[in-house]
Amino acid sequence: MTTGPFRGRVGGAMSAFMFGIMADATSLLPPKWRYAYVHPITRKLLPRQLGVVGASSGAALSTPRAAGQPASIICAIVTDKLDVGGIGSVVETLAIGLSEFGVRPVIVCQGDGARAQRLRDAGVRVISVADGTIETSAVIDAGADVVQVHSAPPVLEQAAIDSGLPVVAVLHNTEIHYSRRQWIGFAALYSHASSAIAVSHVVREFHRHRLSPSSEDRFVVIPNGSPNRPLVNEAARRAARVGLSETVGQDLTDAVVFICLARYDAQKNIAGTVSSFLRAVDSTDLPLHLVIAGDPSDWVELRRADGIRRRSRHRDRVHLLGQSDARSLLDAGDGFVLDSFFEGWPVAATEALEAGLPLVLSDVGGAVELVGRDPARSIVVPNATGPAVEVTDSRVGWARWRSGRQPNAKHLATAIVRVAERVVLDRESGRAGVPPIHGPGVREMVRAHAELLLRAARPDA
Repeated sequence: MTTGPFRGRVGGAMSAFMFGIMADATSLLPPKWRYAYVHPITRKLLPRQLGVVGASSGAALSTPRAAGQPASIICAIVTDKLDVGGIGSVVETLAIGLSEFGVRPVIVCQGDGARAQRLRDAGVRVISVADGTIETSAVIDAGADVVQVHSAPPVLEQAAIDSGLPVVAVLHNTEIHYSRRQWIGFAALYSHASSAIAVSHVVREFHRHRLSPSSEDRFVVIPNGSPNRPLVNEAARRAARVGLSETVGQDLTDAVVFICLARYDAQKNIAGTVSSFLRAVDSTDLPLHLVIAGDPSDWVELRRADGIRRRSRHRDRVHLLGQSDARSLLDAGDGFVLDSFFEGWPVAATEALEAGLPLVLSDVGGAVELVGRDPARSIVVPNATGPAVEVTDSRVGWARWRSGRQPNAKHLATAIVRVAERVVLDRESGRAGVPPIHGPGVREMVRAHAELLLRAARPDA
């Protein structure tokens, strides 16, 4: 009678071991090799069908059009591919909102894609340049008064510098993969910038420590904002939970569901998250469930996490989904968890807080600030690699090797149980449906960016 489950657990253990070896071996390679060669190869060899939660009725939001007020200045927003990662989302938000404050944006980016077309449809000019063909003229052609650089490729950063225009750098992450040459490039960009916007205090300190002690302090912290959203009514939440239940094939009506919106990638520590969550399940009788949803940019990470899941007797408590509708998942959840090794500012966690969910976050950029908005319900746990400002590629590799026994595993499991207990108490007392926690929103973020850009373009005004 137990042969099937036993075999499943043995198969999961073997899978976790095999893909763990692959992940550890990959960690020894230079970052460029991992992202340029290993990930594309494994994407071809290891993919499988993942469940997806689509947008619920009425959940989709239309993209607003850029404000049509007269512009005082033109800003060239220089960046990489718009459809990769959260940076593209921030760039899109700025591109839509800056015109309200007298700044007309022009996007200069590598390649093209869905977001670029969406911005054009919203009335924003987008200059897309092919890989290897970027020249200073791409920035000059924007007719800009000032350039804002968002994690752009080195050749575009140099184009921004060579344009002779005032430069504002925006720092989105703790760049653990930077080589010595790339840090030299950042120092050059920083020396030409009138200011450098860091999205969190951790990002500011991380970059500050890697500059010359004599460097002038040009850092300004402007947290990423998210659109304020109204409290979702209980009928909509129930409908979202029903949709999620159908996707995972289990009735989650009475479960305490934690949502993790993250790519399956080494940065996001998916394998460690699954292992620590199962530890929480082992320690309590609460009906805990974890739903992870995101793009499988690293299939080895996903398959390792799945192996860890399958080797557990609680494997039916963890659900690994593909890229899904974030709003529907947050409406269906009771809490949000993110155990990343490093972040600049986790946009998904901001959206979760806006949706009224308590947070359990590892100590990364933005975690302390976000949990500080909801200290009674949300918790920051130690980072598995050590202090957030000291994270390195080698420390991440070491922590990945210890996915099943990371130093913060007990802290994370304890925090998950504490948050779940609070969720259950709220349900029993009829306090379900906590109002969303509004921090500085999108408009405040865009206003702060606009003020810096205006000051950079017109320093004597």
